[in-house]
Amino acid sequence: MKKGVIVILQAALAVGVLVFIFHDRDRRREVGQAVRHASLCWLVAGVLCYGLVEVMGGLRWDLLLRVQGFRLSWRRGTSIFLIGLFLTTFTPGLIGGDAARVLYVMQEAPEQKTNAVLVVAMDRLIGLISLILLAALVVLCRYHWLALTPATSWLEYVTLLILAGGAGMLVLSGLAARLPWLAILERYPAVGTKLREIGQTFRAYRRHWPQMIEALLNTLVAHVLYFLTFYCAARALGAFDGPDGKPWQGFWDIFCIMPIVNTLTALPISFAGIGIRESLFQVLLKDLCGIPGGVGAAIGSLGFAMRAVWGLPGGVLLLRYRASRRRRRCSPRT
Repeated sequence: MKKGVIVILQAALAVGVLVFIFHDRDRRREVGQAVRHASLCWLVAGVLCYGLVEVMGGLRWDLLLRVQGFRLSWRRGTSIFLIGLFLTTFTPGLIGGDAARVLYVMQEAPEQKTNAVLVVAMDRLIGLISLILLAALVVLCRYHWLALTPATSWLEYVTLLILAGGAGMLVLSGLAARLPWLAILERYPAVGTKLREIGQTFRAYRRHWPQMIEALLNTLVAHVLYFLTFYCAARALGAFDGPDGKPWQGFWDIFCIMPIVNTLTALPISFAGIGIRESLFQVLLKDLCGIPGGVGAAIGSLGFAMRAVWGLPGGVLLLRYRASRRRRRCSPRT
């Protein structure tokens, strides 16, 4: 019941924010004009860009599985990955994509339950590390630009605080088993348990550092492609068109605001970030780039729709998926 209430609150927040954003007649007119003149070429480019994001994610997923000793076929590994994407995109949190991936990997190799959890955990940790690195780059290059207005300044500081907290937890998890004074954290069971889980994940992959560097580089490229997806959405709606516009006009601006958008939409306060994403694009693009608020909100929705296109195949696979009859016994590599 507790989870159900949380889901209802998340959905209500998403709907409420969307209604608040688009209830204004002028804003709806801005969106209507942008949609009527949308560029089909940029729309297709955006969908293809996000397809490459998932290709990179699939390669990283296969790499992490192999490091932990799983020998799933390419077909089964990709199917599990896409099912997780579908559930992450379309379900309201009762069965998340990560939980589904753990469950299906366990079905393929029941004797490696712990390793299945470690694979998903490391995938998320690498994503966090890459986002911290990209946010640090953006802040170093355009700190003052992001703090141009009180609203954007506040969003920048909140994002930095959240990412700094994540970085601190990663450091503490690595030190928790070595520094006796960190035992004080055991007084807080939730924090202590989370630190132990993260530390266990790092130790499980420590001997495979070349593969982990490869996975991190893979994730950085995937993030850039994800940012490019929303740039294509912006260009499709004519956000950066102009008489003196350059071929890649606006990409660096989109690149710099995306770490803020990704960090804040990842918070479990809205269903799949819907509503929060639109409001962030509305504020950031209007204050920093002079793009009308309605168009900025529409860019957030269109970028998410491009992502959702690639979640649909996972729904088909979810209905057709069956665990393999012959479950191979695998042991982790040494």
